[in-house]
Amino acid sequence: MTKTSVSKIFLNQGDAIAVALYVMTSKGTIQYECLPGGQARITVDQEGAALLKEKTAPSYVYVQEGGSMSELYLHEHETKLGALAGRLDCALAGAYKTGAAVEIAPCLRALGKVFFYATAEALVGTDPGLVLYREII
Repeated sequence: MTKTSVSKIFLNQGDAIAVALYVMTSKGTIQYECLPGGQARITVDQEGAALLKEKTAPSYVYVQEGGSMSELYLHEHETKLGALAGRLDCALAGAYKTGAAVEIAPCLRALGKVFFYATAEALVGTDPGLVLYREII
């Protein structure tokens, strides 16, 4: 890195990886260094400094059955409460069955929407236990 670089130390590598992925998908130049005790340091050029300030957070997703059993939709929310409210909306709006709200790691959110949905769909898979949300509350 140049003299105009900025570094940030992360207490755990999971958070650092999330930010590193975000920087890389934003086309930023990055240096990643593992530190003792599970910490990590990320160094970026000055123009990428704002990318280090991004707050990492998990996503919560659930699968919704569509018009047929082979038609499934993935819904993402920033909070578990938002995902639960989304499941309830599905049940109230059209009696669509949904799967449980599943937490997706922050590093997947950092991939951006296109990669996030492809990866999250692969992780969540087809949930054979879809139920009407009102049946479980």
